[in-house]
Amino acid sequence: MKTIFKSTLILGFVAIFAACSPRTATTPTVSRGDVSGTWKVTSVNMEGFPAGTSAGQVFGMANAQDFQGSTWEMRGGGTGSISLTNGAVQPIYWSVNQTTSVPTFQFKKLMDGQRAKDVETGYSLQFGDVSGGTAVFKTPVMLSSGQTAYINFTFAKQ
Repeated sequence: MKTIFKSTLILGFVAIFAACSPRTATTPTVSRGDVSGTWKVTSVNMEGFPAGTSAGQVFGMANAQDFQGSTWEMRGGGTGSISLTNGAVQPIYWSVNQTTSVPTFQFKKLMDGQRAKDVETGYSLQFGDVSGGTAVFKTPVMLSSGQTAYINFTFAKQ
């Protein structure tokens, strides 16, 4: 009986200790191979924006909702394009950055004849969930209130 009591007491302490131990969040690992391919934006979600607020032009191309249905082609070598449903096509050079606390998808817009190394500015999107044939890229937007809101692009691999 004493042995059962001691065992139960020890298991109880282990359970309490495990429940109270701090948990560390795991950083998602996303590789270039996870992103390569052709993706279609299935939804655009505005997170943290006050009612009636617009994000304006996104990536200097169009309003956020205009990216609904767009196709993003990302070839393995880093070249690619964003094709909007209105027919506009933007060539890009893209990469995956694992050196930040939240891995990011980065891209530079390329104009005719431009090489990526000649473009100094670009865009950075945080990876949300990337699994199987779906991915979420989150674009942080700093609001005038100092709060950060996000434009979430949900993609399906084609």
